[in-house]
Amino acid sequence: GMGGIGKTTLAKKLYHNSAVVNKFHRRAWVSVSQDYKTEDLLRRIIKSFRISYSTIELEKMNTEDLERHLHGSLLEHSYLVVLDDVW
Repeated sequence: GMGGIGKTTLAKKLYHNSAVVNKFHRRAWVSVSQDYKTEDLLRRIIKSFRISYSTIELEKMNTEDLERHLHGSLLEHSYLVVLDDVW
């Protein structure tokens, strides 16, 4: 939608709402730039979920590895991912 109408503000209120916090075991808020890289988005989601990988380990993983590790860590958890500023 059009910029400046409050989409991000509304999403932030919901994201931080106690009912939402209690409902989802893992939550990630990721801002997407115009020239994003899939690997960077996956790394930021993994970091937001506090999945136990060091930054060095994450930097060594390719897209397929990141997807596999993220998928495996979410199988038994409820999760919410907010992608903000998507172009």
